[in-house]
Amino acid sequence: MRRTVGAFVLVAALAIASNAAANDFIACWVTVQYNPVTFEERPVTRCRLSGGEIVDYAGDSQVPAVLSPAVGTDLLGDCWYLTSASTNWVHLNLFVNGDAILGWDPDPSVPGGIAYATDRIPRCTSEPSPASDPSGAVWDYVTAYIHPPPEPDLSPPTGNGVTGLETHAGIAIPDDHTASLVAGGLSLEVEIEVVGVVVAWGDGVADSYPADGPALAGYPDGIALHIYEVKHDPGYTLEVSYNWTARWRVSGGSWVPLDVPDTTTALTYPVAEIVSKITG
Repeated sequence: MRRTVGAFVLVAALAIASNAAANDFIACWVTVQYNPVTFEERPVTRCRLSGGEIVDYAGDSQVPAVLSPAVGTDLLGDCWYLTSASTNWVHLNLFVNGDAILGWDPDPSVPGGIAYATDRIPRCTSEPSPASDPSGAVWDYVTAYIHPPPEPDLSPPTGNGVTGLETHAGIAIPDDHTASLVAGGLSLEVEIEVVGVVVAWGDGVADSYPADGPALAGYPDGIALHIYEVKHDPGYTLEVSYNWTARWRVSGGSWVPLDVPDTTTALTYPVAEIVSKITG
């Protein structure tokens, strides 16, 4: 009978291990397993699988997956745990008692890109919840920030463009924007600004200009101007784009750039041609 039970337990254990190997590991933390027969306690690595099951392993090295560190909170507060999901966290220091100092690397493919480091935090000893992703919070803020699209002031105005004459574009530059955020228990600073302007005149010519208000003041002194050589009716598609830049950092830390998309205004600009006629 014992052999049958033992065989059944062995088969069940193998089935669980096989199932675990086929799943993603949402989180792995450390806990203590109690043996009711020997009254002994032993540390184990406990993992939550993507399917919902919880599996215990003798240690981190026994988990059948490549695990990465992550920061979260458990019943006792801030802590770190392991997961098979890709993260931007890396170990900077790992202590004998399981404590760690983790670094946030915005681009793990580039060496030496640690944006900031945590304080010394313990290993999670109960199931953790992931901490807020600071870069995600910053991105949400930047994309929620209302980028005012360009509103070009054209001279001659739309409908009065003429070949051989200068068309001027006056373009107002938004003020630089700064903000302070809190994400994952960290104080963050954000800076957003327009660093340049691109005018695609619609006839194959595109010019880039610095984000300089006086230089883009329009007619008569502005530098954004163009001469159309060929008439076009119903009109050229003229596009004006703000080149935005954004960066963020943990207060007092190194700046991390964000790739912010341009904002563009497109309008139809008809261009006529002056034809001289001799009458008499």
